[in-house]
Amino acid sequence: MRFWKNGASISTILMVLILSFSVLASISQVSLLQAEGQRFDVTALQDKKDEIRDEAQNFANKLREATGEKIPNDYIVVMKDNFLSSVHSLAGKVQSEGATVEHIFDHVLPGFAVNVPNEEVLEAIMQNPNVDYVQPDVMVKVFAQSLPTGVNRIDGDLSSTKSGDGSGSVNADIAILDTGIDLNHPDLNVYKQVTFVPGTSNGNDDDGHGTAVAGVAAAKDNSEGVVGIAPGARLWAIKVLDNNGMGSSSDIIKGIDYVTEHADEIDVVNLSFGAVGKNDALHNAIIRSVEAGVTFAAAAGNEGIDASNVFPASYPEVIAVSAIVDTDGKCGGLSSTATTAGKDDTLASFSNYGPVVDLAAPGVLVKTTTSGDSYMSFSGTSAATAHVTGAVALYKSEHPSALPSDILNALKNLGSKQNTDCDGNGHGYFSGDPDDNAEPLLYIASTSPSTDD
Repeated sequence: MRFWKNGASISTILMVLILSFSVLASISQVSLLQAEGQRFDVTALQDKKDEIRDEAQNFANKLREATGEKIPNDYIVVMKDNFLSSVHSLAGKVQSEGATVEHIFDHVLPGFAVNVPNEEVLEAIMQNPNVDYVQPDVMVKVFAQSLPTGVNRIDGDLSSTKSGDGSGSVNADIAILDTGIDLNHPDLNVYKQVTFVPGTSNGNDDDGHGTAVAGVAAAKDNSEGVVGIAPGARLWAIKVLDNNGMGSSSDIIKGIDYVTEHADEIDVVNLSFGAVGKNDALHNAIIRSVEAGVTFAAAAGNEGIDASNVFPASYPEVIAVSAIVDTDGKCGGLSSTATTAGKDDTLASFSNYGPVVDLAAPGVLVKTTTSGDSYMSFSGTSAATAHVTGAVALYKSEHPSALPSDILNALKNLGSKQNTDCDGNGHGYFSGDPDDNAEPLLYIASTSPSTDD
């Protein structure tokens, strides 16, 4: 029986312990007191009962739930903060017992990811007094619906960088935690690359999703293809998802660990993936990285549900992004172009929503880069999030000392609101949001449109 697979073993252990309590209680209170001619140490018996109860409680407290598709035998071990120096020591010890340590986290969590060979090794880990908690490793997936008015809709052509006029690039660093980026795409400024996906050797994109996200955020302002929100920004291709757009939470945490190691260089991280449920280790990693000064933008998700139970979008430390339909680059909902996600200037039918969402952005039929020096139309809250990521990079390039909270507040204040009058360009709101949250619609213009526009 292996409780890392289905929880059966821990349930069995707890049941045995409970039955043990009952038997011991019965013996101590009835049988032992009625026996004649024998002496029993009732105090020692009670101490044994307390020891068994404490051990069961310790296991229950240390084994934390992580919802989602669990990876067999894989766990994330988090040490107590005061025992950071014990991480490598314990990791080495479990390896000597046949476990495989897959990642050691040095910057966002005092812990490591491990594949255990049997339940005895996992039990030994949880019995270590320096271990804070252990949680199953789970899978996450990209938020995409592959089905370029987005830059126009938020008036990127009127921003300080004037996206589309061919004038230079943005001095900022964007980390794309995703399937990688096409390292040779001529329209993308890939600055550094790394992979944390087993079986891969570099940050090159073998799926296409990460390249699409990168293009929306930062495609170069040149005569080719498309232009991004923060044109030519330095892109960090951090591969944490495989060629099917899937990845483990431990690989993602290792990517965030790497980001945090370079927090003095990286300005913003794009997280266009997630899952429904909770994940304490991933949340704690993001908290530490934000404390180091890095801003995170996260996709709300594409299930058409309240995002309050979707991670990482539900974490207060990230900028959670929903998606709208925009087919003409202008406010007012005047375009007659039909999409499967709804009408022009409405919340996309697939987009998650709810009180955790901070900003909305265009996310339907957004033209962007893809693998193989090519271009594609891209839909999903992944595309919407990339707009916000680019906007964060743009703002950070102009306000180098801004904290993540400063940037969020600035973008929300600049965004179009429910009471914003449509100006005939990009400054105006949208309809169809099923809740009362009314998140601002991303808007980054720093100049007024000309009367001839």
